[in-house]
Amino acid sequence: MRFLITIFLFLISFPNILLSDQKKISTEEDIRKIYQSIVKIDSIVPPDARTAKALGTIRGGNGVVIDDKHILTIGYIVVEAETITITLPNGGVVPAELIGYDHTTGFGILKTILPSNLSSLKIGDSDNLNKEETLYVLPYLTEGAPSAVKMVSRRSFTGWWEYFLDKPIYTHPMNSSFAGSALINEFGEILGIGSLYVSDAAAKGIPSPGNLFVPINDLKPILDDLILNGKRTSDVKPYMGLTSNDDTGKVMITRVNDEGPAAKAGFMENDIILKVNKINIPDTENFYKTVWSQGGPGTLLDFEIERNNQIISLKLTTMDRNDFFVKPKYY
Repeated sequence: MRFLITIFLFLISFPNILLSDQKKISTEEDIRKIYQSIVKIDSIVPPDARTAKALGTIRGGNGVVIDDKHILTIGYIVVEAETITITLPNGGVVPAELIGYDHTTGFGILKTILPSNLSSLKIGDSDNLNKEETLYVLPYLTEGAPSAVKMVSRRSFTGWWEYFLDKPIYTHPMNSSFAGSALINEFGEILGIGSLYVSDAAAKGIPSPGNLFVPINDLKPILDDLILNGKRTSDVKPYMGLTSNDDTGKVMITRVNDEGPAAKAGFMENDIILKVNKINIPDTENFYKTVWSQGGPGTLLDFEIERNNQIISLKLTTMDRNDFFVKPKYY
């Protein structure tokens, strides 16, 4: 730990121009206090889980304590997990459960099953960011070194797994221990949670390896819902059960998830999506936005697709993605 704290002390010595009356991280005591809120997460997922093939059955990453009971992480580490363990800052290991998951943002909320004395970090304002500000990526100490980064862009992100973020935070340089890691500012406030490695952080198509962080402000409207209800209860995005890409200039289905809505509707790999409810589909982002604009889970959609150079029609009834996941059996 002494070595990594030395690294962090070096990182925070970087000059910057941000002025504030708030207390900045400046001493070893400040850093030790911050690391009292950083945890390691390990999970085991059953082989019959919906996400087992894509994400594996043994997963790991990081998390950050956001109050005296709850830990925030990126959901793919723990979704459908039957066993979740938290390694605390002091090295102790306790079992935990996933009490809230939101596919729209990707956030997951954990709670330790055994009482734990958790020290939290303050939630910051991810909208109040500029490219001159120095930020810090904080993995658990045994998982990777902290790193100083800059926000290099705020642009939309479309994922092939029915996922879209309007203004994620792209940072550079890359930290390889990004999964679930907290992105903090120089006052120790949480600004985002690490989700992805990206090859073009600075601008689309421009080589610039970095990371994508889900902004903490996306959590604020749904945090109470995730804790009380396990999921968001408003603006629930409908789930189709397919993956797609638009690399060829058309939206092509690359996989149909077993037993999902698309599979039941008769969709097949390599189908090309032409229209949804008579609305033209030029790319994946518009595909998702069109589907989501037609209604929530349970909405019936009319698709026009191209298959083997023939135009055919299919009807798909969407569902709530949370209802599709395998429900874990905890302690």
